[in-house]
Amino acid sequence: MKTLGIIIACGKEEEIAPGAEAAFLSLGECPVLAHSLKTFQSSPVIDGIIVAVGKDRVSTAVHAVKRYGCTKVRGVVVGSVNRMSTLRTVFAKMPETASIVVIHEASRPFVTKTVLAETIKSAKRYGCAIAAHRIPDASKVAPKGMKVADTLVRNSVWVAQTPQVFKIDVLEKIIDSKGSKGIKLVDDESEYVSNPSEVHMIEAGYQNMKIRNSSDLAVATALLHANLT
Repeated sequence: MKTLGIIIACGKEEEIAPGAEAAFLSLGECPVLAHSLKTFQSSPVIDGIIVAVGKDRVSTAVHAVKRYGCTKVRGVVVGSVNRMSTLRTVFAKMPETASIVVIHEASRPFVTKTVLAETIKSAKRYGCAIAAHRIPDASKVAPKGMKVADTLVRNSVWVAQTPQVFKIDVLEKIIDSKGSKGIKLVDDESEYVSNPSEVHMIEAGYQNMKIRNSSDLAVATALLHANLT
């Protein structure tokens, strides 16, 4: 297996409320998780998939895998509230080695096969590639309170998204590093990739949104019904 997709469907960042994980809410005719699963399953650049879920969601995830014919899924593992701990668990149970690892949040259901292909292609070249969306408006920096400290150049700011893709040797160094404690692995790759120039961004658009609350779910439902994703 050359490219392994890891779909994260557990942890505090995947909750929209205590005990309510975004991945298992309904979006259209299937759960949020199923949208990413089906995209990864149908993508020719993904060879295998591992799904990480909370311990109370294993049977539900297995049911979704079977119901939607996700034959590329190699396993459903129990993750934790911490992203790094979850990835260490996944690595310990990987059935096969992979040269490229794709990390994706289940709460971003509208990832496309094109974005998957482009991030993987860039990661092979640069070591790390992330989906992102360029902000076209002028952005303000206000580290404390509501007072503006700086104005950033228009079109120079990007919102980091997933998938985030790594060569296996890059990710192994991160996961094995004793200094990785406390790092927000998916949210800020600049904290652990030693050379930022090795990180390449792929424009994924606003539609590659993350469902964080009920309002986001409503927007996602509207996008789905409008066929804009």
